[in-house]
Amino acid sequence: MLERPEERINAITAELSECPVAQEFFERVKEGLLARDENPYTHFCVYFAAYDPDSKQVFIGHHKKSGLWLFNGGHIDKAETPDESLEREIGEEWGVEVDLQSIGEPKLLTVTPINNPAKQKCTKHFDIWYFVPVSKAGFAPDNEKLGTEFYTTGWKDIEEARGLITDSNTLKAMSEFEKLFIKS
Repeated sequence: MLERPEERINAITAELSECPVAQEFFERVKEGLLARDENPYTHFCVYFAAYDPDSKQVFIGHHKKSGLWLFNGGHIDKAETPDESLEREIGEEWGVEVDLQSIGEPKLLTVTPINNPAKQKCTKHFDIWYFVPVSKAGFAPDNEKLGTEFYTTGWKDIEEARGLITDSNTLKAMSEFEKLFIKS
């Protein structure tokens, strides 16, 4: 039986119940209309943050729409689970196929308030974060695809990335990377 988006998001949220926004995620799922197509104001998104555990670097970019330094990500489409969205978005933004099993489960939940009415209707994103281990040497995303959403992208160590990032949720992701890098 296919998993419904609501079921998968609730299962992810239950696994990450220690995240401060978990209750807000459960409440938002109860409202229904989870995708941007269904609710252009508040909806669910996935982030897929590439990192190289050997070099202890992350792959980030200067995002055109927001003007912020961010990891790759995108909106969950109608009837998609976060995992299906992850696979689709990686193909759209990186132009590569990634084995979802190698990525594993999401590691972070955040809620991002959006205040950019000139460029987008949405007011809030419910973000599900996947951390994608890759080899920096073998990572070859499609620069043309990246260029549609980012002014520039590249590999940065923790200190350099923290110097560029101003978004609080992306900084939370950086803290998670620091924990990962300490373990390796």
